[in-house]
Amino acid sequence: MLEKYLEEKGYKLKNEGDKKVVDMNDYSFYIIGGNKCVFPIPLPTGKESLDDLVSMGIQYARASRLVQSLGSPVSYSVEGSSVLVIKEFKDENELESKLRDAMDKIESLRYFI
Repeated sequence: MLEKYLEEKGYKLKNEGDKKVVDMNDYSFYIIGGNKCVFPIPLPTGKESLDDLVSMGIQYARASRLVQSLGSPVSYSVEGSSVLVIKEFKDENELESKLRDAMDKIESLRYFI
């Protein structure tokens, strides 16, 4: 069900071992265990080019907007040069429903801007 929704939006869902990767063209996040979304946000190291910084800004905007739409509580961890924002759901149905709603909200915002 989620895969069909993502295809309609022009996104892709790829299986990579124990996780599913949602590829939104300019941002990717992953789903673990069917009930957990992990949103990576890159941290600057001081060695980025201007293009890298623009790309990082797009990734930050996508992640923050999705997480904001999904609501709290969330947890955080740092992995290498990324902050991982983790949102857990009670089951896969709740994850898919809330993720679809959040993605619809960010798409409507993009067209508004």
